Amino acid sequence: MKLVIYSALTLSAPFSLLTEQWQKQQPDTRLEIRWHPSTVIEKTLRQGEQADLVIATVATVSNLIQSGLADAGSRIELVDSPIGIAVVEGAPKPDISSRDRLVESLLAARSVAWSEAGASGVWFSQLMKQLGIDQELRSRGTVIPAGFTAEQLVKGNADLAVQQISELLMVRGIDIAGPLPPGTQQPISISAAVLARAELPARAGEFLAWLKQPQVTEIFTQFGLVRRD
Repeated sequence: MKLVIYSALTLSAPFSLLTEQWQKQQPDTRLEIRWHPSTVIEKTLRQGEQADLVIATVATVSNLIQSGLADAGSRIELVDSPIGIAVVEGAPKPDISSRDRLVESLLAARSVAWSEAGASGVWFSQLMKQLGIDQELRSRGTVIPAGFTAEQLVKGNADLAVQQISELLMVRGIDIAGPLPPGTQQPISISAAVLARAELPARAGEFLAWLKQPQVTEIFTQFGLVRRD
């Protein structure tokens, strides 16, 4: 038996541990997780791809429910994922303790990496405009279509990487400088639901209930994720 799940990249780090736990408890139900930005997940499911579950941003899950592609009654609120900044391992960590210090540190960087497809990148694009530094950062930014922005630190393409902290932690050879400060932070809220075309809707519902168990919440917390109720 196989549960097919489309999930936002936000959860790929904790699921490196959670998948093993689930398989020990449910050896007859294998997890096949397809990792993508939420925008890509919505587009893919609208194009007719079959799966049992979706784990994505609140907006994406709401859109899928409104379109009849996900079951509203199965929906759960999962975690909030704060956005942070990383540097290559061993590099000095910038001062991002306040809005003004964040601006100074971003402008002092040789290049800042972000992903326009991910929810954190969408927010960061808006934030740069609010801070009045959009043009300057874009002129020397390292913008990737999707994936893990911290990889650009290891490759030497950027000094700072912006993404959800749980995603930054997926890349080895980096250090977390910290979360975006108050006034600039926009945690990404994640929901989940059983899809209308699920082949295993009952088992999918069991999996969603398992995601709310204390031992799962504890692992989410280890990766900087905050439980939503």
